[in-house]
Amino acid sequence: MSPLSISLVAFLCIFGAAIAGIFLKEHLPDHFLSEESRTIIKAARGVVVGLAALTLGLLIATAKGSFDLKETELKDAAAKMIALSHLLHKYGNQAEKAQASLRRVARGGIEVIEKTARSGLHADDVKGTTIDDLLTDLIALPEQNASQTWVKNSALSLGNEIATSRWKIYQRSSSTVSPLFLAVLVFWLMTIFFSLGLISPFNAAVVSALFTASLSMTGAILLTLELDQPYGGLIKMTTEPLKMALQQFK
Repeated sequence: MSPLSISLVAFLCIFGAAIAGIFLKEHLPDHFLSEESRTIIKAARGVVVGLAALTLGLLIATAKGSFDLKETELKDAAAKMIALSHLLHKYGNQAEKAQASLRRVARGGIEVIEKTARSGLHADDVKGTTIDDLLTDLIALPEQNASQTWVKNSALSLGNEIATSRWKIYQRSSSTVSPLFLAVLVFWLMTIFFSLGLISPFNAAVVSALFTASLSMTGAILLTLELDQPYGGLIKMTTEPLKMALQQFK
C-alpha cells in the first residue's frame, strides 16, 4: 500500500474510534462515567499519550535520518562522478570512451530515480550494464607512464565506489518503518481518541476538534512514511545532483 493509502486507513481508524467513543457514551449507565471513572480514564490516557508521543517522535526521527542518508549517498555518488570525469580529462582523447560510459551512468541514474517514482525500485534497474561498461573502459585505459598509472588506479577506485553506491541505494530502498510498530502506534492513537470520545459531549465543535486532531496525527504518520520512501510519493529524492554532474561533464 502507498503511504497515502496507509495514512487514510489510519485516519479512519483514529477518527472512527473517537466517534465510537461518543456514541458508546450515550448507551452507558451514568455510573460508568462518574467522576472517579473519568479520573481513571484520563490517567490511563495520559500513559498512552506518553507512549504514543515517544513512538511517533522516534518514527519521524528514524525516517528523517533514513531520508538524509539516502540523499547524502546520492550526492556523494554524483560528486565521485564529477571527480572521475576530471581524472579522465587528464587522459585526453584516450579516455573518450570511458567519458561516454560515465555520462551514460549518470543519465541511467536519473532514469532509475524517475522510473522508481512511478513503479518502485527493482534490482534489474540498478545493476544494468552501464556501470560494467564504465569499469571495463577504465580497465582498458593505457599506462604509458607513472602519472597515467596513478590516474588509472584512482579512476578505478572511484568507479568501484560509484558501483557500490548504486547497490547501497537499492539495498536501502526498503522501508525502515516496521509495519508492526506502525500498527501498535495506530492502536495507541485509537485508544487515546476513544477515551476522548467517552468523556466528550456530542456537538459540532467537539467533532470538529476531534477531526482536526485525528487529521494532525495522520499527517505525522504520512510525513513519516513519505520520508521513509523518498524514491516516490509526495516527498521525492531529487535528481539535481546527477543533472549537475552531467553539466560538469560537458
